[in-house]
Amino acid sequence: MNSNLLNLIDRLSLPLDERAARRSLRDFADDTGFDFFAYLYLRGPESFAVSNYPRAWQELYVEREFIRVDPVVTKAKHGPPLFSWSADEARRNGRRDVIKFFVEADRFGIRSGISISIPVGFRDRMVFTLASGRPVSKLTEDIDPVTAAVSVAFVHSRLGAASGDASLASAIRLSPREAECLRWFAEGMSMQDIALMLDISYRSVRSYIDEATNKLGAANNRQAGTIATRIGLI
Repeated sequence: MNSNLLNLIDRLSLPLDERAARRSLRDFADDTGFDFFAYLYLRGPESFAVSNYPRAWQELYVEREFIRVDPVVTKAKHGPPLFSWSADEARRNGRRDVIKFFVEADRFGIRSGISISIPVGFRDRMVFTLASGRPVSKLTEDIDPVTAAVSVAFVHSRLGAASGDASLASAIRLSPREAECLRWFAEGMSMQDIALMLDISYRSVRSYIDEATNKLGAANNRQAGTIATRIGLI
């Protein structure tokens, strides 16, 4: 695996566009005996995924909000930097929600895999996963954690600004007024001007923007506008 990771680093160190980077990751998955790759950037409401999973699975994952029960996400946040996972392990642990998750995943040939989780700052994570239709995917002991971390950093350098296949912030919903006020605020209008344009009170505008900021988990109104724009809510 280490030689494969080093080859991946060499490939991604080239000035590749997004399409070529995805192709390199597909080839890496094939070379290591896996069917799929997935890159998850876990960054609160800005979380997104890039993968070669079947489109139907990606849509189901977002629709059912599987990010809440996905064992890869759970382990990435609280477990070791290198780990394996499987449907068999979920059944042994007996968590019904995770078992149901794997029942759905099995329909798309996703039964086990290995993942690399790298912290970014205090809470954010970069997670690179290889998945397979095998019942078990063993984590080989020779994987060097430093090489693994560097490889994920290179994946992020190529896909961190990519057009994500799936936004993982589907649970966030802004009301029409919240979205409207936040959009104008993000474009530089003052709350007073927004109030005049929409013919509502300044207090109402501030309330709508503050509520949107809370929903997005942003530190302030400006950051809320930036996040909402990035994930397509405004």
